[in-house]
Amino acid sequence: MNEQSIIVIGENNVGKTTMIYRYLEKDENTIKPTIAIDYSFARKTGKNWTKNYIHFWEIGNLTPSLIAAAISGALSLHSAEQILLIIMIDLSKPETLWSTLERSLTTIRSAIKITHSENTINELKKSRLKKLKNPTNNSQIVDPLPYKTCIVAGKYDQFKNFKLATKKLIGQTLRQISFTTLSHLQYYSSKDSHLVRKMKDILSHYVSSSNENNYKKEYSCDYEQPLLIPIDSESLNDIHLNNYSSTQSSSIIDVIKHIYLSEYPDNEKLINEINFENPTNDPNFNEPIIDKLLSQREEEISINLQEMIEGNLPKPIINDPH
Repeated sequence: MNEQSIIVIGENNVGKTTMIYRYLEKDENTIKPTIAIDYSFARKTGKNWTKNYIHFWEIGNLTPSLIAAAISGALSLHSAEQILLIIMIDLSKPETLWSTLERSLTTIRSAIKITHSENTINELKKSRLKKLKNPTNNSQIVDPLPYKTCIVAGKYDQFKNFKLATKKLIGQTLRQISFTTLSHLQYYSSKDSHLVRKMKDILSHYVSSSNENNYKKEYSCDYEQPLLIPIDSESLNDIHLNNYSSTQSSSIIDVIKHIYLSEYPDNEKLINEINFENPTNDPNFNEPIIDKLLSQREEEISINLQEMIEGNLPKPIINDPH
């Protein structure tokens, strides 16, 4: 029996729910906006008739408390090594792509600090680094998230018509971030049956295998095609960071950010529009009754989270990779 929790994070309207429904083969006509957290559970039969149990935790609003609640819920069911984080970003919005990605990573790290001690976080990171097959990747510039991570770049159906220069910049940036955070990278569109199948393949791999480094079936770094970059499949030279030294004053993330923002500076208006896609953030749609109900729901989640933390969740199991 295999068990896995998949925590899905990303901005609104990028296709998180649709991706989950496609994998679970649920009726997409029943899709509703995710306000706080949506939980789904499924059983699937894998190879050799192995039973796979999948817990999906979809985060509707990007806040540390909601992500921490999902992590705590997952840890009450199984070990930390059975958690997969999916960060979904929108390829069709180059002007806000960096801010969305940066905010997602920052919020995730804040959430993890709520649920784990610094010592546990470091142990989980070391456990992931020990599994690397390419020794050139095991350097000071790689700062992995404690959990298996997959960056899913959605709306490729729109992005594929962009100019090659834009596709190169965005593709290189995502490859660099994937390298430094030790993440799988995959382009996706719910309107492309081929990419939907690829997404199902990677999810099935994570559900059925505890070793994230075994996924080596495919690799695509052609910017004219959908990218598919498995973990630990590239070097610094591949992603044009071979001249970076850990002794530099700027962090590697700051270097990547500077290059990207020199072409696509943060557009505060568009960033604010993204925030307003959740009606609870828009002062023009003030509904006191609904706001009160939502506030009560978030308070319940916070209380339950605190009780789980004090209640005493057991220390996460960290398996020895060797």
